[in-house]
Amino acid sequence: MTYFQRNCIAYKTIVLNEVYRTLRLWSQTILPSAITTVLYFLIFGRLMGQRIGSMAGIDYINFIMPGLIMMNMLMAAYNASIFVVYMAKYTRNIEEILVSPMTATSVLLAFLSVGIVRGLIVAIVVALVALGFTHYHINNIILMLFVAILGCAIFSLLAIINALYAKTFDQVSIVPTFVIMPLSYLGGVFYSISILPPFWQKLAFFDPIVYLISTFRYAFYGVGDIHVLGSLLGMLGVFVILFFYTLRLIKNRTGISD
Repeated sequence: MTYFQRNCIAYKTIVLNEVYRTLRLWSQTILPSAITTVLYFLIFGRLMGQRIGSMAGIDYINFIMPGLIMMNMLMAAYNASIFVVYMAKYTRNIEEILVSPMTATSVLLAFLSVGIVRGLIVAIVVALVALGFTHYHINNIILMLFVAILGCAIFSLLAIINALYAKTFDQVSIVPTFVIMPLSYLGGVFYSISILPPFWQKLAFFDPIVYLISTFRYAFYGVGDIHVLGSLLGMLGVFVILFFYTLRLIKNRTGISD
């Protein structure tokens, strides 16, 4: 068996183990996203949507749909990666992984893939739930898939970084509570950035979720708040920076050998 084949087997083992856990514990990993989506559609889509009418030329319930998919998808990807890395640290299993023949890159790709897979599973579930409230079409399915995977990858990397630095369970929840949730509500899920006051518009452009949701919505309806090419280049740049920074942390055993 070649060195490459051993790394592939190890990678597949880690990813499949977490996928099976996600599906086995579906009431904890998938069902909450479906329930919150139903509530969002009932409250914002049906009740408020009838009064608002349309946003950016799109029926309001259709307007919020891509943002709801993206928001749930990003949180699912983040939660999956932070759980697998922090629990591996907590049980000292990560030390066995790092002394195995697996390269640091293979380890990172495995942890990253765990988040991407769960994020996509949740996205499919939320998209199916949305069909119960509205009919939608996808303008550019390739762009949609690319943005979905890229968004999950970015938030999985953020989760891995948080897990490596976290020393307690309390520190694991700091970033989702005080960073991700505020950014998601400022990210244009329920409104177009163009309707914000000038100060908040400028502030929103520093929010990475704005670029993800805007490009994701463009993939559905051909309408977005930010230029698509600029958004894609910016997101790719963020991904590359986070990837190599996280890879360095793993190679240096940051937060593992402390």
